[in-house]
Amino acid sequence: MVEENILQLGAMAVLSLFAVKEFFAYLKSRKEGGGNSVMEAMLKELRSMNENHLHDLKNAINLGNDRIVDAVNSGNVKQIELLGEIKGKLNG
Repeated sequence: MVEENILQLGAMAVLSLFAVKEFFAYLKSRKEGGGNSVMEAMLKELRSMNENHLHDLKNAINLGNDRIVDAVNSGNVKQIELLGEIKGKLNG
């Protein structure tokens, strides 16, 4: 029975030492701002991802606008050509 108590006491001592060690490691990392720097790094990465997506959307919109302008201009040129042909036939 005494041996069991000594074994349990030893186990509690090991667990207590481990808990104290982890507690001081936590305090040290908190003092150095370890948890805060991780959040800042995550926020920075999210900002860069957001900027990349906005840049891609801007490029896609500008490309679409250029295609629309080209389509409208080519349609106008075709209409002018057809009106010229009609005017030529009416005058001739």
